[in-house]
Amino acid sequence: MKNVISSVVANDLCVGCGMCVAVCPSESLKVRLGEKGTYEPFMIQDHCDETGNCLKVCPFNPFPDEELKIEEDISVKIGIQDSSYNLSKAFGRYYSLYAGYASAFREEASSGGVATWLLRELLKNKIVDYVIATIGDNSDEERFFKYTIIEDIGELDLTTKTKYYPIEVSEVLKLTELKGGKYAIIGLPCTIKAIRLAQINNPKRWGCIKFTISIFCGGLKSSFFTEYLASKVNVKHGEITTPKYRVKDIKSSASDYSFSCIKKGEQKPRSIPMKEVGDMWGTGYFKPNACDFCEDLSGELADISLGDAWIPPFSKDGRGHSIIITRTVFSNNLIEKGIDIGELSCKQISSKQVFKSQEGNYNHRRIGLSYRLKWASEKAHIVPPKRTKRVFFENPLKSRIFGLRQKIQNESTQYWLEERNNGGMGFEKKIYGTKKKLLLYTRIEHLFRKKYWLRKLKIRS
Repeated sequence: MKNVISSVVANDLCVGCGMCVAVCPSESLKVRLGEKGTYEPFMIQDHCDETGNCLKVCPFNPFPDEELKIEEDISVKIGIQDSSYNLSKAFGRYYSLYAGYASAFREEASSGGVATWLLRELLKNKIVDYVIATIGDNSDEERFFKYTIIEDIGELDLTTKTKYYPIEVSEVLKLTELKGGKYAIIGLPCTIKAIRLAQINNPKRWGCIKFTISIFCGGLKSSFFTEYLASKVNVKHGEITTPKYRVKDIKSSASDYSFSCIKKGEQKPRSIPMKEVGDMWGTGYFKPNACDFCEDLSGELADISLGDAWIPPFSKDGRGHSIIITRTVFSNNLIEKGIDIGELSCKQISSKQVFKSQEGNYNHRRIGLSYRLKWASEKAHIVPPKRTKRVFFENPLKSRIFGLRQKIQNESTQYWLEERNNGGMGFEKKIYGTKKKLLLYTRIEHLFRKKYWLRKLKIRS
């Protein structure tokens, strides 16, 4: 019988969500922070029940049932979305699209504060009894954040801000069976997909999760990402406390934010603007391999999806705006209610605007994936089934860029392991050559793209 260890972990496809551990009936699986700085399951007892439950709920299962291969089919099967809904190639089925913010929660949020407003509404109106969300964790020096169960609306303030750090769900989801009640959860697309697969596999057990919120994702980051950023403010990996990844500058643009942390023994945060660190997302620093085989930018299987509005005019406002994708009638009614009572300031936007806000992410996740699928096939690597088809004829320039991104992804982990005990002193020198090549080829590609559109405009005029 195939299981998640032999089929997923062994093929470097684990994203570390922890759902497999939560559903293991024999409790043979546990999860740990692995040597690459990401969570991964491992077997603690040699009495696997061989039900295959762990693999059935894995968002990167290479061998899913036929009707569960793609997100559009899963969404209809679980009944949260109707096949008559709007369908975007980039971000899935949806009901309506908005950009806006919640004034009461905007200041402390990473973007527009809409997630906190939604969770508050769900608790206040008894739609759910509990919220499952992430908070800081001071009890364990090896992890800075964890999922927790929240019942008190006043505690929602603890959940604000994006955490670019590995967080898994097994520990908190096991508690839901003991507590009973109805739950809402906020998570990344892979976590939401795992929950949906669990609901299909065992609806009685996981039907307690009544509402899901997904955050847009450009790829996970390992724990080394936090260590790397801390090294930029002269804090070593064993000295980091209270990391914050999205410290706003309300006088600047939405993308002009900083990283901060507090060194052990100190009181004052040390910070550095992310624009001084450089591009951490386009280069693929400290990203799990599984993320390069994910097509879901926005959480297509959630009730509602939220992301940063990286498009004008919203991106010019350092206070932050959220893009809101409602995927059910119920979630859309919640947003409309918030607008009507004046707690949400939102305007409807087009699918083109949503796409534009995630265009770079889309290019890597879909166009880049077509190249990675081709390379995986040539090397006989096992990968999950995808909607994206592998490329037939490679564009040499794009091929070079996507290949260098994969190289940096691997080298960043390798070199950080070698240099982390030295405060990362030799890291930049080791990765410089590959990074320089990637930046060069990327600039050339952008130049060709600009010339292409200038020619198109000239022809039209």
